[in-house]
Amino acid sequence: MNDHLYLEELQLEEDARGLTIQRFHKEHLKGTLEETFSETFLGSHIIRNYLMPFTSGITRFLDDANSGRAGKKTTAYKLIGEIDPALCAFLALKAIFNKIGVYHEGKPCGLTSLAIYAGGLIHDELRLREFDEEHHKWSQRIHDDFNKRELPRHKREEYMQKVFSKANLEWAIWTKSDMLLVGLALLNVFKEVTGDIEVETTGSGKAKRDVVKASPGLLLTVEKNSGLCEALFTTYYPTVIPPKDWSVDTLNVGGYHTHHVSPYPLVKGSKKAYREILKELVATNVLDRVLGAVNALQRTRWQVNVRVLDAIEHVYNRNIPCGGLPRANNRKPDPAPRNLEGLEADHPAVKEYRAYCFGIHEHNRRVVGKRVMAARSFQIARKMSKYDTIYFPHDLDSRGRAYPKPSGLNPQGPDYVKGLLQFATGKPLGRDGLKWLAIHGANCFGKDKLLMHERADWGKDNLDLARRVAADPRHNLEWTKSDNPCQFLAWCFDWAEAHAGPFPEQHVSKLHVDLDATCSGLQHFSAMLRDKVGGFHVNMTPNQQRQDVYGAVAKVTERLMREDFSSNEGVEIKDKEGKVVSSIPFANLSRAWVNFGIDRSITKRPVMVKPYSGTRTSCGQYVVEAVDEKIGEGAAMPFPKEDLWTFKMYGADKVWKAIPEVVIAADGAMKWLMTMSRLVGKSQPVEKRIEWKTPLGFPVHQYKFDTTSRRVKTFFDGKIIKPRLSEDLDTLDPRQMASSVPPSFVHSLDGCHLHATVSKAAEQGITDFAAVHDSFGVHACDVERFSLIIREAFVEMYETHDVLSEFYETAEQLISDELKEDIPPIPPMGSLDLKGILSNPFFFS
Repeated sequence: MNDHLYLEELQLEEDARGLTIQRFHKEHLKGTLEETFSETFLGSHIIRNYLMPFTSGITRFLDDANSGRAGKKTTAYKLIGEIDPALCAFLALKAIFNKIGVYHEGKPCGLTSLAIYAGGLIHDELRLREFDEEHHKWSQRIHDDFNKRELPRHKREEYMQKVFSKANLEWAIWTKSDMLLVGLALLNVFKEVTGDIEVETTGSGKAKRDVVKASPGLLLTVEKNSGLCEALFTTYYPTVIPPKDWSVDTLNVGGYHTHHVSPYPLVKGSKKAYREILKELVATNVLDRVLGAVNALQRTRWQVNVRVLDAIEHVYNRNIPCGGLPRANNRKPDPAPRNLEGLEADHPAVKEYRAYCFGIHEHNRRVVGKRVMAARSFQIARKMSKYDTIYFPHDLDSRGRAYPKPSGLNPQGPDYVKGLLQFATGKPLGRDGLKWLAIHGANCFGKDKLLMHERADWGKDNLDLARRVAADPRHNLEWTKSDNPCQFLAWCFDWAEAHAGPFPEQHVSKLHVDLDATCSGLQHFSAMLRDKVGGFHVNMTPNQQRQDVYGAVAKVTERLMREDFSSNEGVEIKDKEGKVVSSIPFANLSRAWVNFGIDRSITKRPVMVKPYSGTRTSCGQYVVEAVDEKIGEGAAMPFPKEDLWTFKMYGADKVWKAIPEVVIAADGAMKWLMTMSRLVGKSQPVEKRIEWKTPLGFPVHQYKFDTTSRRVKTFFDGKIIKPRLSEDLDTLDPRQMASSVPPSFVHSLDGCHLHATVSKAAEQGITDFAAVHDSFGVHACDVERFSLIIREAFVEMYETHDVLSEFYETAEQLISDELKEDIPPIPPMGSLDLKGILSNPFFFS
């Protein structure tokens, strides 16, 4: 190993530790100064520990007051006696930790102001709950909008006060005195239960006042948790030397080389008992192919493509639209037109302009997180660009899916991050590589629905485009109009270079050419049940024509809509009170949809999530988003604005009904898995889990427990987390088990296919891999061989393993005798010949 690079790696890991601590303390100091400490990583962690004992204390206080043991019922009891104690505890804790300055020993807070603040939070929540009872649908729409837009608390409160005014309701029903008494009562309970706040009297005369301070014990608790949370807040950089291989001796210490990076296990979040099982499997060589695949991924040699980085930073800093790249600065609304001067605030033109401004501000607020991520990606890329080779340590989630540890810059990022990375070692293209590099250009541009030879021709036909872009990407911005602009830019550079001389097949290329699955979840379900219909639609049968499952569902959806052209029925329109006020004929809705266009963009996400326990609700959400996106891109408004929601829901209903006509096996397999998981949950086995192994032997343990505290949503303050108290977490939740196992089962098979593919390819001499769950990439010259390896690995998985029968054998042992009669039969096998996958180039393409 290069001694200089080893020393560089040690310094990088030490720098990462310093950056971790700096970032952690900066966030939490900011939270203290802005009185949002309860919402920080550390604040949330501490509140979680206090929630249960504080809730118990409030419950005792209310019980004592109600029984008369505490004497006459207090004003506080009368006001909050019917409110969930957990809700009171959560809101009061937010008030306490936002105000008393536990971080870096902030200034003490006045007792009166803290009590009024805490009481005010509970008052506001109480008013909103009463509003929800009286106007539930209206309330639900507002609540959903709040969650979608992520408005800060004070903005939510301002908006709701306006809503109350519009509904002729009083917002404030408690006086300040009421809020004070409620807050004082809760602070007193917190003090009695924990002893972690102190009340002192400061000043004298008119300046005399009572203040609340964090106790030394609370400050010590914060300090201890701060150290713990620093470790959880770790910043991970790429390494400049190969990461430590995963082996029986390193299963719990990660791929980094020093103590400066917090150690992590191979399987993130795993329990000690699971790690012991894993260690035994590794020691007996059961998981050789799994570890071999993960080690191959993290031994892949990468480098930053500096030319792409320069160009992307250029367009980013100038706010030039470029795919999913966010703007570097906020958008500014156009000045108000002069004709608005002197008009009343409720004039339609004024309202329209204000709505326009609101949309701009909403957009700015939503992209803040994306902007931070983009800036961080560029910063890390620039830092790592001086190294010829970098590596990305990987770990696995509980289902076996592989993830790089470094965030910001890694091969699984969005387009603008993927485009920044190329393999460190190039390979000559050869004839096959030249063809696949041409196909890669077409894929990146957005021509991935063409036949393979048509994509290759597209690449050849657009050599001049590649040359124009490569010559001056800062001024020739044609590349920014492609589907994946940053990866397409990297292709333009490489394609132009390949054709700079007379023999393009001799060009040494560093790009990774990716092959994407055709809805991998449906491919797995079709394989495990040999579903010939579903398999045809996801390119699992011999076929030189590319099938599009999303387009197939779109065609069925349109057929169902056309059947409504002559319908006499319609959708009832109700007011806020639930009374029917009108109806919209199905005929009108269906014709409007057909005119609008039911294409794959409408059906893609509902179909994509179906194998992962997609629901009717999620289908509706995705159709709404697809319609909004289509309108945002310039499509005509398909229906009157006031009835647009009905239009969207009608479309979602038809999409949901169309999916089972195309996606057959997935539905039956999902329902079977859900039933088996529910029965295991009801049986409460000693193991307290359901488990299975992937075809490569990777163990998956799934457990979803009951809790003593239900999840309580609040309008302004998020949701109460479920505290993990061991005495209350000893029973499985059958409902959650049923909903969580099907997607986890399919994800585990996704992970297994990746392990099988990478390990098989590594055995055949391929050394560099780009992998994103169901998208695998290698050098262009290796793609022809790799494409067949992908298909062979998949076929071998399902020809050598009946995954549902194996799941049954394990689950059946966990189901109690009295419930065994409820076990449903495994769905029957169809007639799909898996070997047909081997001759279909579109299986991954």
